[in-house]
Amino acid sequence: MRFTTLLTSAIWLLSAFCTPLHAQADTVKIGAFISDIYDINLSDKSFSTQFWVWFNYKNEELKPLETLEITNAKELESSLEFVEPKNGIFWAGKKVKAVIKKDWDIRKFPFDTQTMRIELEDSNSDIESLVYVADTANTRLDPEFVLGNWTIERFELKTGGKKYATTYGDPSLTGSSSEYPHSEIIIQVKRQSWGLFFSLFTGMYVAFFISSLVFLIDPIDVDPRFGLSVGGLFAAVGNKYIVDSILPQSTTFTLVDKLHIVTYIFLLLCIILSVISLRLWKTDREKQSVRFDKWAYRWIISVYVLINVLLIWMA
Repeated sequence: MRFTTLLTSAIWLLSAFCTPLHAQADTVKIGAFISDIYDINLSDKSFSTQFWVWFNYKNEELKPLETLEITNAKELESSLEFVEPKNGIFWAGKKVKAVIKKDWDIRKFPFDTQTMRIELEDSNSDIESLVYVADTANTRLDPEFVLGNWTIERFELKTGGKKYATTYGDPSLTGSSSEYPHSEIIIQVKRQSWGLFFSLFTGMYVAFFISSLVFLIDPIDVDPRFGLSVGGLFAAVGNKYIVDSILPQSTTFTLVDKLHIVTYIFLLLCIILSVISLRLWKTDREKQSVRFDKWAYRWIISVYVLINVLLIWMA
């Protein structure tokens, strides 16, 4: 009995020592220097950038430059690649020029804040064998870089892993998912809005305020009375098409949509109130028609301005 117990213990110890230990993941420090961001294209859902990316690692067998993937790039071009040993650490890097996909949030355009992301990922090693660590001390924007009409509010490099609902057929992986080393360069920017706002919406507002002048015209003058409102409506619709041409198609109800729809409604009200005023005039109630026009003019202007201010303020 004692011999059996000793034999069992010996077998257990032998199996424990013979079982291979789980290999520790290689650590790779990743950093980036953004030299330029340009061609911010809302309608094409993209922006272009130039940056340097580099890696520090100790394992000579690693090839992080070769296995690096920019997962949200539409177009990609790299140059000036290098790998150099420095004090026992391999330093590898390259310059990247890319067109990055970006689904812009235009709900508050032109008072919008956008977050641009450049997603870097290792396409060869999963997170069990390789881990990214951010080189926060050296990752930064070029201090001479200026992004026209935008204010940069946040810039950072985040690292971690990205999970996929597949193993891509890798027989060494168990389960139904896999995770790869992932890093994101995050640039949050806020648009300098007011210049663009007045540039885009001046035509719409001029069309409305000209149309509101119909209440200063005698109802009996039918052609100018109704012509101004109809002309203003066409001008507002044309302005909407111009603004939409620089924005991507969206199923969300944006600030641009709200301001134009409010304008359409009030231009339609101008026509309806003009019909009522004309009806009063035709039934020999000229004084009532004049008073109605004064009331309608003040009401239309005040409520329209108030609604626009509230919509812009809430944006």
